[in-house]
Amino acid sequence: MRFLFFLCLIPLFSSSTHKYYVSTTDMFFKPEQNQLQLVVRVFTDDFTTSLSRFTSTEIKLDPDQFSETVISAHISAYFQQYFQIKSPKSQPVFSFVGWEYKKDQTILYASFDSLPKMTKLEWFNSFMMDVFPDQKNIVTFITPKGKKSYLHTKDRIYAKYNF
Repeated sequence: MRFLFFLCLIPLFSSSTHKYYVSTTDMFFKPEQNQLQLVVRVFTDDFTTSLSRFTSTEIKLDPDQFSETVISAHISAYFQQYFQIKSPKSQPVFSFVGWEYKKDQTILYASFDSLPKMTKLEWFNSFMMDVFPDQKNIVTFITPKGKKSYLHTKDRIYAKYNF
């Protein structure tokens, strides 16, 4: 009887694991260089899944399955598809700088160069939302005058900062 009592309690105290899908981006505005520098942190397993779907190729990261050149090209193309700067004047030049692994995260480095003079900056960030509809991307925009954070979701992928 005692065994049945404890058996009935198991569902009450057990919980299913809930996976959170979150990335963070620090976006540094460097007006003296007409540049945006980006540091994006994503969970490696989630990014691997999204990158594999994007390339239609099974990709393994950390350790990398392909050469640095191939992985860099895939990540650069992915970045340009899912994180874009909108400019009414000239389009800034995208540069993928590289990546590194720290524990269970992949840290991506990129920049947008040759930014035109602007009164507002608009961008969209839909990193990994193609695979994970609950994905949340937090962008912290850092200027010499301060910082402001934005939350990107599947329903709100665009953001704007007024200078």
